[in-house]
Amino acid sequence: MRHSQNRPIFFVILAAVISVFVAAPSNGFVRAGIAAERALSDAQLKKIDEWIADKGRDIAVSPVMTDILGLTKEDQTISCRAFAAEDAANGEIHQIYVLPEHKGYLAARFHEDRVEVYWTDQDLVLKAALSGVRGELPAATSFQDAQAGFGKEMAWWANYADTH
Repeated sequence: MRHSQNRPIFFVILAAVISVFVAAPSNGFVRAGIAAERALSDAQLKKIDEWIADKGRDIAVSPVMTDILGLTKEDQTISCRAFAAEDAANGEIHQIYVLPEHKGYLAARFHEDRVEVYWTDQDLVLKAALSGVRGELPAATSFQDAQAGFGKEMAWWANYADTH
């Protein structure tokens, strides 16, 4: 009988522990895990930031894209500075944008008739992504699908920074 009286206390403690993990902001757990595995070193990111500042162009990002990513609402335009590079091996265009107000970065990859856009915070932690086909409205990408593409995009930029 005594054993069964301890069982409710065990469940109360277990519920309390679970509630702490559920109530804790998930961004903290994700950010720590992803930031530690960031594909770009500080030196590579510094080099890319310098290219954006020195060789980049001021552009207005499509409000369709920023609305889908959750950066803006109701066709609000964001102006930012971006740097583009071509992958000579396959003709793909890669762009990286510094967003205003410390909102992070956008990384975009244009290949064939497709575009993939990734929004990250200042530490290059993936926040949202979209993809689309030329001539059609882009759509949000599932986070799971976006992680693989984003990893490849950051690896491309790491290689580009090392070789240029």
